[in-house]
Amino acid sequence: MTASCAADLLWGVNGHPFTAYPGISIEQQLDYVRDLGMKSYRVNISSPDGATKLAELVKAGKQRGVQILPVITPDLDLDNGTVDDLYAQAYDLASTLVSRFKDDIRVWELGNEMENYAILMPCEMRDSGEQYNCSWGPAGGTETTHYFSPRWSKVSAVLRGLSDATIAVDPTIRKAMGTAGWGHRGAFTRMLQDGIRWDISVWHLYGGDPEDVFKFLATLGRPIWLTEFNHPGGSQKGESQQADGLVETMTLLRRYQALYGVEAAHIYELLDEPYWAPSYEAFMGLVRLKKRGDGLWAPSGRKPAYDAVKKTIANGNAGSSSPTVSTKSLPPADHTSVPPVADAGAFHPCSLDAFDKSVFNHANQIAYAYCLILRRMPSPAEQWRAVVAMKKDPSIFPTLTKML
Repeated sequence: MTASCAADLLWGVNGHPFTAYPGISIEQQLDYVRDLGMKSYRVNISSPDGATKLAELVKAGKQRGVQILPVITPDLDLDNGTVDDLYAQAYDLASTLVSRFKDDIRVWELGNEMENYAILMPCEMRDSGEQYNCSWGPAGGTETTHYFSPRWSKVSAVLRGLSDATIAVDPTIRKAMGTAGWGHRGAFTRMLQDGIRWDISVWHLYGGDPEDVFKFLATLGRPIWLTEFNHPGGSQKGESQQADGLVETMTLLRRYQALYGVEAAHIYELLDEPYWAPSYEAFMGLVRLKKRGDGLWAPSGRKPAYDAVKKTIANGNAGSSSPTVSTKSLPPADHTSVPPVADAGAFHPCSLDAFDKSVFNHANQIAYAYCLILRRMPSPAEQWRAVVAMKKDPSIFPTLTKML
């Protein structure tokens, strides 16, 4: 343990300048970022088609002392794409974007909450051959077994493609990768197991004290960036609650900065998106929007959270020294063990009487059919292939025909 006095966090905010709120110029958005005292603007980009607008944003950001943090969110067909094709498509996308901006953008976030696609859902098969309880909700994501292997293989392929391409362009460019938060720690262990390379561990936070997860992330040996955080629901239940909640979280982040290696934090988000109302997504901004008569959008005043955040950033780091923990250790042994993927031909006996026949989702229909006809449970890969086929043709008869 050592003592250190760190500079303040890199504060930033999220926005969607390429895809949302027409009528609000990138200059207006960046002026808000600068006025808040922030130094980073996180934006999503899904294809090379957005490169020209990204170049404009980078140029305008430099003029205001604001760096751009792009998060590459590939628009890929995860259900139907093969692992090899998904890897190649992700690689090509990252290679194109990172190559163009390698002198201007030195940190890229690769993927956004992609592990959500792989979370184990009711009635799906575990690698152990057991069926995940049909009466439960989605798995919590805390363990490696909480991810459905056929879908995780797709996620892993995309993440590896993005990372490998970035390294090929310039190995000194920092790669930020992580999860949606909500306890999804098991995805990091799977990423390590799959040999995915990253430099910054990403987490998203919408309420609660993050110390426990920071303790885990610190063991991965990489600095931590919160690339999304806000009060739960934003200002949906009141603008003053959002302001108070953001200040409380920012205070916690400063407290944990030196302890766990927290480097940066980005509020989600800069501008309200009222077109999503009544969803909470309409209330997450620091600035209200209103629709103009011509169908475009215009600012409609700063919310209390704007001034509260600006004041908190201006106050800066209190300068107190905090003990720090090493961030160079490997994950604890109980976080690195990943069970082998079940072989497609493995035999897992079943009992028709044990099935929850009240659940009629595709996963349960496939599992029941395998048990009825083949007297065994399907492997995760077999179940997923049949489920994807049923998404195109809801009838189970083609699947039954293949079994007979």
